[in-house]
Amino acid sequence: MPNKLFQITDDTPIAMLTVGQLRSVLDSSIRERIEKPVETDTSTQKRYVHGVSGIKQLFNVSYPTAHKLKETILKPAVKQQGRVIVVDADLAMKLFAEHEHVKSIKDFQPSTT
Repeated sequence: MPNKLFQITDDTPIAMLTVGQLRSVLDSSIRERIEKPVETDTSTQKRYVHGVSGIKQLFNVSYPTAHKLKETILKPAVKQQGRVIVVDADLAMKLFAEHEHVKSIKDFQPSTT
C-alpha cells in the first residue's frame, strides 16, 4: 500500500505521480464521463435534407411531387445556390403541416361579406 505524501491537485505535474496515482485519476475521470453523459440540446440542432431527393424521402413522395413542393409551399425552407439545394427539414415539416389545413384556393381568398 503506497504512502500518499502529497495531495493530488489540478496543479500537480504528471511527472510527480506514480503509475498507480495516474491510473486512479484517469479511472475516476473516465467513470465520471460514463456516469454523466454529455447533455445535448436537441431543440437547437437543425435537421437538413439535401436536394429534391431529400424532400422526396422526407415526405415519401415522387420526384415530380417533391419538385413541386420545393417550388411552392416549402420555398421558405429551401436554400439553393446553383445546383446545391439544402432544406431545413423542421421548417419544411411545419410549412407542410400548415398547408394541409388549406383544401382549396378558396381558402386563400379573403371572405367578402
